[in-house]
Amino acid sequence: MNTVKTAVLLIFSLFAVRLLAQQQEEPVRLIGFLNGNFQLGIPMEDLRENLSRVGFGGGGIALIRLNRQLPFFGGIELSGMTYDSESQPYQLNIGGFTERYTLRTNNSIFLMHGMIRVAPPMNFPVRFYVDGLVGFKNLFTRTKLTNDFNQEDSRGNVDQGDWAFSYGGALGLMIPLGKEGGTDVTLDLRCAYLPGATASYLVRKANDSGPYNDPIDAFEEKASATTLLMPQVGITFKLWSDSFDEPGMGED
Repeated sequence: MNTVKTAVLLIFSLFAVRLLAQQQEEPVRLIGFLNGNFQLGIPMEDLRENLSRVGFGGGGIALIRLNRQLPFFGGIELSGMTYDSESQPYQLNIGGFTERYTLRTNNSIFLMHGMIRVAPPMNFPVRFYVDGLVGFKNLFTRTKLTNDFNQEDSRGNVDQGDWAFSYGGALGLMIPLGKEGGTDVTLDLRCAYLPGATASYLVRKANDSGPYNDPIDAFEEKASATTLLMPQVGITFKLWSDSFDEPGMGED
C-alpha cells in the first residue's frame, strides 16, 4: 500500500510542477476532465484459463492538460470490480434475541494507473483518443459479516491479496451530450487492454458446489499473468475556461 501512495503522490507532483512551469509563461485556464464509468473486466490469455467469470465494477479518471499547444493530457485512473462471491447465512443469539447475519466472501480487483492521453484535433462531433497506461493491479479476497436487519457491516478481513505490475493502452470515443451548469458533458465509450505481471488469487473450485461451513471454502488459489480486457461506458465532464479554445477535446 505504501507503494501505491508513493506512486499517486509522484504523479500529482509531476503534474503540479508542469502547471507551475506553464503559469510562468502564460495563464493556465484548463482545469481538466473528470470521468465516472461502469466497466467490465474480461479475463484474457492465461488468466482466462483459471478465471472464466467476468468482473463488474466502476471507476473514475482525472486528467489535466500537459501542453497548451499540443493535445496531450496526463492523469490517473482508479477502478475496482468484483468477479465472484459466496455467502453463508448465520443466526446469533444476542441478549435473548436472534440476529440474522450473512457472511460474504468477495473476490475483487483494484486497479490504479497513471495515464497519458493523446486526443488529436477533429472537426467532427465525435472525438477520438488514445491512452497509454502504467500502474498496478491488486487481486484480493475479502470476507465480511453483515447484519441482515440493518445492513451494518462488521470489520472485514482480507483473506488473500497480491499486487501485480500492470500496463497497456485504451481507445475511446467521446460523444457530446450537451451542457450541464455551463460544463460540457459527453458520453465516453472506451476499451482498455491491460496485460500484467503474475499474481496469486482465489477462484471458485471446479466441480464443487458445497455446502460450505465458511464461504471462503468455495475457492482455491491460482496464479497466472493478469491480462484484462475492460470495456467501459461513462460520462466525462470537460472543465475549462469559456475563453480557452481547446484543440481536440474542446470547441472547434
